[in-house]
Amino acid sequence: MAYLAVASGEADLAIAMGVEKMSTGQATPALAKALDAEKEVAVGANLISKNAELMQLYIEKYQMPPDGLVNFAVNAHNNAIANENALFRKPITAETVTQSRLVYPPIRLLDCSPICDGAAAVVLAPTDEARAFTSTPIHILASSVATDHFRIEDRKDPLMLAGARLSALRAARRANINRSDVSFFEVHDAFSIMACLLLESTGYARRGEGWRLAAEGRIGLTGEIPIATMGGLKARGHPIGATALYQTCEIVLQLTEQAGANQIANPKIGLLQSVGGAASTVLTHIFGN
Repeated sequence: MAYLAVASGEADLAIAMGVEKMSTGQATPALAKALDAEKEVAVGANLISKNAELMQLYIEKYQMPPDGLVNFAVNAHNNAIANENALFRKPITAETVTQSRLVYPPIRLLDCSPICDGAAAVVLAPTDEARAFTSTPIHILASSVATDHFRIEDRKDPLMLAGARLSALRAARRANINRSDVSFFEVHDAFSIMACLLLESTGYARRGEGWRLAAEGRIGLTGEIPIATMGGLKARGHPIGATALYQTCEIVLQLTEQAGANQIANPKIGLLQSVGGAASTVLTHIFGN
């Protein structure tokens, strides 16, 4: 909305700010409001159980090995070590992930992003005035939002995140870029299975093979499509209302080559996706330097 306000000329400047305090109270019931109150929440569903359903469907359809997703968490934790704003600045191993406790089978504790507090803000200015505020402005090349059926059960193909696919396609058309132009992808890895499905739904992996990108080390800082470059939701933290703004700040750090030990080589375009609910709403933003 801040982007639209500035781009339309209705606002000279805009600040998009997000803040969340999850360390007090019960987060799970609050987050369950992203689900159908009558048909899902009423029978005990929450975002963990819905992502577990997606993971189980994926395992059954594609015969993914039990440890297929572990490197999503391993990669995120490795990248968080050098991020002073990350919640978990410690490495983990594949064995640590597979031995973490089951939360809702087949999802384990280390398949999930943590509950945490956080805040972030982004200032937007018209392109032709941006250098008055900074010598290294970052351009929003495109922004898009798309929706899917609210309930997973109502979707024709639950393992194809239609909202993610459509919003990414719209944004790419507006920016006139190909997915191969993207230097890195700050994916919404609230759960390892969600990161996997987003990579497939945006075309970075064939259906049923998104997990291989992680298993084969192709999502690391020097990989084919770096993700979670500063720790992602999994290790940097997932303070719901602030998360996409954290991702934006980290994309700015990468594109202005201020990411320190986490800097990827010669980045030109950063891709961000932010997911609402069980991917019922997905926003895509494309940034360039």
